[in-house]
Amino acid sequence: MSSEDGSQEPRRDIRTTVEKIRRDITHASKDLASAGKTMVGSTSKFVQDVSPKVSATIDESLERASETFKRTMTTIDKQTKPQQVKLLKAYRLFLSKQVDAVEKRLKKLKE
Repeated sequence: MSSEDGSQEPRRDIRTTVEKIRRDITHASKDLASAGKTMVGSTSKFVQDVSPKVSATIDESLERASETFKRTMTTIDKQTKPQQVKLLKAYRLFLSKQVDAVEKRLKKLKE
């Protein structure tokens, strides 16, 4: 009987240890889930607060860029044809550099 008691005790210790580990894992997973929910909630709130401001800023910038483009084209239209060609080529070069800058940023974001 003492040999049975002797073999049961390590098993009991192992079961107790396994149960404690399971409880600890359960608590840890609940903590992680809670932290994840908090993080998602915080991020969502941040996006809701910031997104409209960023969107409005982008809209304003595009509107100003559109107005600048119209003024530039009106100014170019008032020039002689050879001067218009020269100005339009220079303006195209300027715009293509801006497009290149946007392309580079997009490429970096995709990496």
